[in-house]
Amino acid sequence: MRTKTGSLVIAAILLINPANAAPPNEPTIPHCGQSYGTLALREPQTQNYWWREYDLENPEALIKLYVNQSGCFTMVDRGEGLEMRQDERVLADSGELQVDSNIGKGQMAAADFFLIPDLVAKDSDASGKGIAGVIGGEVGGKIGGLLGGLKSKKLEADSILTLVNARTGVQEVTARGTAEHTDISFGAGGLLGAVAAVGGGYSDTKIGRVVSAAYAEAYTKLVAQVQQTRTGLNVSAPTEAYTMAIDSEMYTSPLRGAAVRKMRAGTAVYPTGKREGAFVEVKDKFGTNGWVSVEDLQ
Repeated sequence: MRTKTGSLVIAAILLINPANAAPPNEPTIPHCGQSYGTLALREPQTQNYWWREYDLENPEALIKLYVNQSGCFTMVDRGEGLEMRQDERVLADSGELQVDSNIGKGQMAAADFFLIPDLVAKDSDASGKGIAGVIGGEVGGKIGGLLGGLKSKKLEADSILTLVNARTGVQEVTARGTAEHTDISFGAGGLLGAVAAVGGGYSDTKIGRVVSAAYAEAYTKLVAQVQQTRTGLNVSAPTEAYTMAIDSEMYTSPLRGAAVRKMRAGTAVYPTGKREGAFVEVKDKFGTNGWVSVEDLQ
């Protein structure tokens, strides 16, 4: 028989160390000792508004929370933060900002990867809460088509996260997460405590918790695949191409030696990495090497 004193001691231990009381099936977020690159989130397609059917907010903040807390990627903002920066640029260009405010071109960090979330309903149910349609994405053409689903009758969620190379458009990793209300538990701390800060119904409604768990599982699997396949992910890409802005010539040396060939405006060239003064060595699509003036490029 448990004594009153014994019960009080156990309760005190749980209060001091709530982690010990965490439910065994509570979703968690992975943690990395290094960032695998910069990442921009493709916001869920607003024209679908699937979350409104369940009185939830846009899951963008939820997914960003997972990424930021994991430390596995460094987030770059391409949403409201970018809009605010553009507003600052307008102020700077109009002369309204203080001298040396240092808001200008060439300062933004590039995204190495795009993270694209998909959540799609497969079946309608008796409650009429079924959702139709695919939340897909485009990055230089169709790369979506990956399905997840959500069923409110059984409180099930099926999500997919796709990690896309920002330079090549290659889908590096795809991970799927599923969750059912009967399979998951949420303690007062852990994931639920973090999700509570996001709000939007993801911590205080059953369907919100299921969606949170599905995305958490998908992100955990995505990180695991990144860690397994990396030496890591390939953030490099073929050399960036430039085009000739005006009709010009390609020379044998940066000192305007003999002309190798004439270069028409609009011709694509690929820098080799060598530069001397105002000239760079380039290669055309036929493999011809030579030097052109940077002032002739765009």
